[in-house]
Amino acid sequence: MKPLQFILTALLLGSMTLTGCQSGGFRDWTETGSAQAFATSLGPVTRTESTAESRDAVQQLRTYTDTAGCTVYMGRIQPQGAACEGQTAAQYVLTGAEGTVRSYSVETGQWSVTPLENKMSLGKGMYFVRTDQSEAVLVTPLTYTGRENGMIEYLPDYDGALSIQKTSDGYTLSLSVAALPGNSYSDYLALCADSFLIDWDDPDVVARWTNYRFTDSNRWCYDGYYYTAPSDYYPSGENYFHPLPAAYIAAKMARDTGEPASRALGLAMIDIMREQQNEYGFIPSQAGSGWLNRDYDIDPGYFDTRFNTSFWQANIDAAETFGVSEWLDATIKYADFLMGFAADHHFSFGSAADEGWLVEDYWHENGKGKATHCSLNHHAAEAVFLYRLTNATGDGRYAAFADRLVRGIELTAGLWPMEDNNLYYAYLPDGTMMTGDYPYLTYNDLLDLQSLYVQRHGSESEAIASLIRTKLSWINANGVTGYNQSPTV
Repeated sequence: MKPLQFILTALLLGSMTLTGCQSGGFRDWTETGSAQAFATSLGPVTRTESTAESRDAVQQLRTYTDTAGCTVYMGRIQPQGAACEGQTAAQYVLTGAEGTVRSYSVETGQWSVTPLENKMSLGKGMYFVRTDQSEAVLVTPLTYTGRENGMIEYLPDYDGALSIQKTSDGYTLSLSVAALPGNSYSDYLALCADSFLIDWDDPDVVARWTNYRFTDSNRWCYDGYYYTAPSDYYPSGENYFHPLPAAYIAAKMARDTGEPASRALGLAMIDIMREQQNEYGFIPSQAGSGWLNRDYDIDPGYFDTRFNTSFWQANIDAAETFGVSEWLDATIKYADFLMGFAADHHFSFGSAADEGWLVEDYWHENGKGKATHCSLNHHAAEAVFLYRLTNATGDGRYAAFADRLVRGIELTAGLWPMEDNNLYYAYLPDGTMMTGDYPYLTYNDLLDLQSLYVQRHGSESEAIASLIRTKLSWINANGVTGYNQSPTV
C-alpha cells in the first residue's frame, strides 16, 4: 500500500503553500474557511481551515499565516474506519545549504545539537530545525483516544516521527504517523518561517524553550491545550491528560517580547483556547476533581478562578506585547463575570467602606456545590488581573474592585503566616486555615500585586509587604529557587 503523501511545501520565498496531493494520497483539499483571525502590531494573521480524505483516513489542517513570514500548522489525522495505515502527515521544505537540529531531553536535562544531514530519522520529539536561511519548529505526531469529561489518553505505541531528506536547494522535513487503530487520532504541530525564529545565543531564551515542550506534561492538540491529569482527577489512567484552561506555555509565550516563535505559536494557541469561553465568560474545567467533588460536591465542568484568571491575563499580555487589542473584549466579559461571581461568593471582613473580601476558588453552574475555600494565590492573581485590566482599558471599575480584594488580604493578614514562616494555602469556609502552599507561586503573585498596588496608590500595602517578607524568609530557609526576583508587571 502506498502511504498518504499530501505535501505542504515551505517555499520560504514568501508564504507557505499547499501544493496538493500526489498519486495514492489524499484527494483534493477542501478549504472550509479562511478569515483574518486577529491583528498584531506587525499586521493581520489569517486563519485557514481545510480537510482532505484518502481511502482510509481524513485529515484536518489549520494554518495561521502572518505578515512576518511565519506560518503555524496544526494537523489531525483520523482513521475513517476501524484503522488506517502508517502515512506521511506533512512535508515542509526549508531552503538552505547547511544547518542544525536541536532538541531537549527532559530525561537528561540536556540539549542536543546535531548537524543537518541527509536521510535523518528522528522519533517522538519536539525539534528545532535551522538552516542558514530559515527555521522550523516541529512536534511529531502524537496519538490519543478520547475519554470521559474531556480527558484524552495518550497512546505511546503509536508515536509518529520526523525524517529529513536533503534536496538540491534545501531539506525536506517529513512528519509521519503510525498505523492508527480505530477511535484514535494523531495530532502534530509545526511552525515554519523564512527567517530565524529563536535567538539561540541568548541563554534566557534557551532557558524558556527548555520549558516550552509539548511532548511531556504539556500537550497541544488540534482542539486545544492539555496537561498531565493528576491522579485524583477522574477518569484517570497512566497516560491521561486533561483540558487545561490556563494553557500554561501559550500564556507564557504571550509575554516574550521580540520572539517570533513565541508570537506565532503562542497567539495561535490562545486564539483556539478563546473559543472555549462559555456564555458566562469563563472556560470550564471539564475533568472531574475527586477532591473538589468529595469536599464541596463540585462536578466536572466547574469554574476554576486561577486557571481562568491566568489565561485571561495572557490576553492582556498579548495586547501589550504583540498589539492584539481586539482580544480585550472577551477578557472584559470574563472580568465582568468574575466580579459578579465574587460579589456572590466571598467571605467578608470589616464593614461599610472598610469591607474586604476573600473570594472563593471554585463554582459550578449546576448549583449543587457548597461554598469553597479561598486560596491566597488565586485571590492575589484575581486582584493582579483586575488592576492590569484597568491599565489596559482605562476603566477604573476593575481596579476599584481589586482594592476590595486587597482589603480582604489586609484584614486577614494575621491569619496567613505559619509558625515556620511559610504561608497557609487557603482560608476555609469554617474560618480555619489550610496548609500546603506552593514553594513560590504565591510569593510571585504577592510581588506582582504589590507592584500594581503601588502604581495605583503611590505607596505599599504594609500587609502585603509583611506577607512577602514572611514567605521570602521561608523560601531562603528552605533553599527554594526559581522564584521571581522582581515583579513581572
